[in-house]
Amino acid sequence: MAHELIYTSAHKGLQPGTRGFCTVAHTRGMRSETVRLLESISAYKNLYSGLDARAGLNPPSISHHHFTLGGLAMSVLSRVAPALADHTQRSNKIAHHVVLRRRERSSVGPAWVCARDGFFVESWADEPALLEMPKEIPDGEQGDLRATTWESLTGDAGWAGTLAYTILSRPNTPSILLFEPGMDMMALVSEALSLIEPEQRWEVTFNTYFTSLPAGASCAIRCCVADTDGLREARRNMRSLVIDLTKPLGPPPSENALVECARTGEPVSTKPRRAAARPGSTFVRLPPRNRTSLRMRPEGPEGRRRNDTGTGTGRTHS
Repeated sequence: MAHELIYTSAHKGLQPGTRGFCTVAHTRGMRSETVRLLESISAYKNLYSGLDARAGLNPPSISHHHFTLGGLAMSVLSRVAPALADHTQRSNKIAHHVVLRRRERSSVGPAWVCARDGFFVESWADEPALLEMPKEIPDGEQGDLRATTWESLTGDAGWAGTLAYTILSRPNTPSILLFEPGMDMMALVSEALSLIEPEQRWEVTFNTYFTSLPAGASCAIRCCVADTDGLREARRNMRSLVIDLTKPLGPPPSENALVECARTGEPVSTKPRRAAARPGSTFVRLPPRNRTSLRMRPEGPEGRRRNDTGTGTGRTHS
């Protein structure tokens, strides 16, 4: 069954002798090494202090990471965010982590699950507790593929397709979304991942407020605020796709089947060497063996002068 853990500031923790920031609840039977791992990824860095009028804009960090403990692979869905003042009336945070094995994964993917209202616990005022019931993982059907959040924010829904295309064609290179507090980053990530085959979505890691990379983890989609350590770290890879959502964006730098799918929400067909749509499918799968032929090239003379190795796609688009 899926396990969960809740970490926040309390007068008494679940383990004897613990208080302050500590684990206040987890599923009965959770291994101690799993508890330690989840506690280690419960950090949160406020953009604004609790006395700042903008404190309500501190973004939640919603993430999907892969870990292996004791030879067992797991997906971890997390939400770490500011919470109501603790028992001492000092600033607080709450982290809720859900651990899944492959058999427990929802068919629609991690971003869809994380975006469900009520999936994550956002406050805790109870006594410490061992949770007896397994965490229920919502499942459902993929809705309209048209990227309406991207369209309203950037003027072109095709940017969701650009992000999805880059994830598939360069899976080991992080993509960076530069955002301003108040933007709905979870919706943007969810819309981009909806364009990918369901079985591939669980291979994609993300963080809606990236500040640092957990030890032993990867993060394919990193949502960063300007002038932060997380952004500087993410930009060290010159091949990273950087989409600057804080500035006006023109059309995406390249047209492809996923860009069109994000705009229309309709099934698409493409040449076999570039992408293949399954009959009756509303999304496109890019064959992994053809990734070397799927690199994006900027439009116009500058793009035509470059070879097709992806050089230049790490530029910030603004």
